[in-house]
Amino acid sequence: MIKKILAVSALAAGAVIAIAPQAFADNTDPTAFSDRTADFVVYNDPAVLGAKDAGKQIVVSPYGTSHTIACRGNGADVAWYDCMQQDNPGLGWMILEKQELPGLGPAWVYTMKSDPNA
Repeated sequence: MIKKILAVSALAAGAVIAIAPQAFADNTDPTAFSDRTADFVVYNDPAVLGAKDAGKQIVVSPYGTSHTIACRGNGADVAWYDCMQQDNPGLGWMILEKQELPGLGPAWVYTMKSDPNA
């Protein structure tokens, strides 16, 4: 029983150590892409009305937030820019264009332009 507890503790500690460098990645290099999917609200979700106040941005995409959204910047010191969304597997990344929606804040719109670097 004690061996199981020690094994679980070691796995938990390893998971925390493995995740820690990723938590700092956004603040150290705002020019690198990072997963920002959790910071977006889908355009047809009622939560879109309070998205700006909640620190979230709007995504207008056929995938909503079911596919990864990656942006540069960290949202604090450097505003998000160059956001893209992963298309269906094998098709690469699609560029999201930023637009300002009066009263709602920034919205990122899915375009048919693919990332030329993909």
